[in-house]
Amino acid sequence: MINLKVANTFIAALLLSTSISIPAFAQDRENSPSSLPVSQMGQAVSLSDLVKSTTSNSVTFTDGSTLDQYDNYYIATDSNGEEFKITKVDDNKVKYENLQTGEVNYAIKEVEPMQEKLKLSAQASSEGFVYKGAEKNSTEIQYATASLIAGILASFIGGPATGKFLGVLVSIGGYYLSLEAPRAYWIEKTYTKTVKHSDFSATLTIRKDFHYYRYHDYTEFINTVSTIQMCQPYGCGAVEEYTN
Repeated sequence: MINLKVANTFIAALLLSTSISIPAFAQDRENSPSSLPVSQMGQAVSLSDLVKSTTSNSVTFTDGSTLDQYDNYYIATDSNGEEFKITKVDDNKVKYENLQTGEVNYAIKEVEPMQEKLKLSAQASSEGFVYKGAEKNSTEIQYATASLIAGILASFIGGPATGKFLGVLVSIGGYYLSLEAPRAYWIEKTYTKTVKHSDFSATLTIRKDFHYYRYHDYTEFINTVSTIQMCQPYGCGAVEEYTN
């Protein structure tokens, strides 16, 4: 009985650490409006058109800027060679420093709990996940390059602990730049799945879906980025991109 309490305490503590808002709203990927391409000033804008080339740790955008990933930060470079170091401070704050001038600024994420009835995603349910809640997020994105926008957005949802770029999110950064949008808007949904190995050992899997939108009222769906993280009593692994 004591060992069972240890496993349950571990799971409860991890759930609290994810800062989940309940009750909340869920929007299934399959029920979302169609994603890009969309029309902007008469021209079709596709996510795939915004990235020029990629390597294992670098992305070059069509605006000439690049984003490089390191162990715990990103470097965004514009077409003139000006560099910004992007570092996640906490879940709601990302620092970006101009390495030429030394100027430091912060991107702040605003969070709003969603007070709607819980719904369960059919796709997540089929994989054994339980829906835990959702929240609205937004941040200012009045920055000069696609790479800086992408680095800041990636830092908010996973940060450099991801160990790799979050695929479509990089292109979403370029898309927001093409719109000259003042803010980015996304809904974050959280799912969890618990597997008990014994009375004192369990694995908690945390899945998060980030649905990006064009407007402040969370309309005109752009695309979805998903992450997954495995946690055990001795700690949690890296946040990784989740594809299904």
